[in-house]
Amino acid sequence: MQKNKVAIILGFYNGNKYLIQQIESIISQTHKNIKIFIFNDKSPQNIKDYNNEYLRKFNSKINIVNRVKNLGFAKNFLLGLKDVGSKFDYYAFSDQDDIWENNKIEIAIKEIRKLNSKKPVLYCSRTAYYSDNCSNEIGSSRNFKKKASFKNSLIQNIASGNTIVMNKKARNLVVSSLDCKEFIAHDWWCYQIISASGGKIIFDPIKSLKYRQHNKNLIGGNRSFKEKFIRLLKFFSGNFRNWNDLNIYNLIANEKFITSKNMIILRNFIKARNSQNIFIKLILYLKSGVFRQNFFENIIFFIGIILNKI
Repeated sequence: MQKNKVAIILGFYNGNKYLIQQIESIISQTHKNIKIFIFNDKSPQNIKDYNNEYLRKFNSKINIVNRVKNLGFAKNFLLGLKDVGSKFDYYAFSDQDDIWENNKIEIAIKEIRKLNSKKPVLYCSRTAYYSDNCSNEIGSSRNFKKKASFKNSLIQNIASGNTIVMNKKARNLVVSSLDCKEFIAHDWWCYQIISASGGKIIFDPIKSLKYRQHNKNLIGGNRSFKEKFIRLLKFFSGNFRNWNDLNIYNLIANEKFITSKNMIILRNFIKARNSQNIFIKLILYLKSGVFRQNFFENIIFFIGIILNKI
C-alpha cells in the first residue's frame, strides 16, 4: 500500500499561524508516499514559515503554487485538484490549520481499497473539535447514520473537506466537471457529482483530525445552539435556496455524468422547487426522496419547501 502515491491539496490564505503544525502532522503520516501542494490563494500574508529549518528537510515533499488572482476557497481547492495532475493514486484536501491523526491517510486508503471498486470513491470522516491552541477537545462533528447518497447530497453536505480522500477515478470525474463559473463549496460539489455519477461515498465514524475552532474559520463547527440558530436564520433568509440554485445549475451543466436514476431524482427536486401548487410541490418533493440526516432538520426542510426556501 505504501507504493500508492497521494497528493495533498492544501489551501492557504493568511495561514502562517498554524501552517507548520499542520504540515508536521501530514509529514508524520504512517503512509509516507505523499506530496503536499500548497495553493496560496493570492494571500496578503506570504508563506514566510516555508523556509524554516524543519520544512527545508522536506522540501522534496512540498510544492508551493502562488495564484495570480484570488479564486476563493472552493475554486482554489477544486482547481488545485486539477493542477496537481493525474499521476497520483489518491487525492486529499487539507485545511491550513488542522492537525491530522497520524494514520489518517492510511485508514482512508484501506477503506477505499476494501470496496475493490472500479467506480469513483470518496472517503470522508468525522472530526474532533479542538480549542484554538489544540490543547483540549471541546466537541466533535456529527456521526451521520443514514447512508450517504445523491438524495442526501442535494440538500446536505456530510463530506467535510478537510477529511476527504478520493481515488483517481473520483479525482478525474471532479476535474472533468469544473467548467462551471462558481461553486458553493469544494467538498459539497465533490459529494454531489461523485454520488450523482453512481460513485461510492464512504462516511467513516472515526475522528481523523483535530479541527481548530477559532474566529478565522471560514466554516467552523455546527454543534452549539448559537451556531445552529445562525444557520437557521440563513436558511430562512433565502441563502440556502441561492446555494441550491447554483448547485442545480452546475449539476445540469454536468448532466452527462449523472446516472439516469439520479437524473429522475434531480428533475423531481427541481420541479418541486419550481411548482406554484403547494400540493404538487410537496408530492414532488417527497417523490424525489431528498433527505437530511436528522429528523428535526427534515421537518424544517419540509416547511422550507413550502415557503420556497430550498
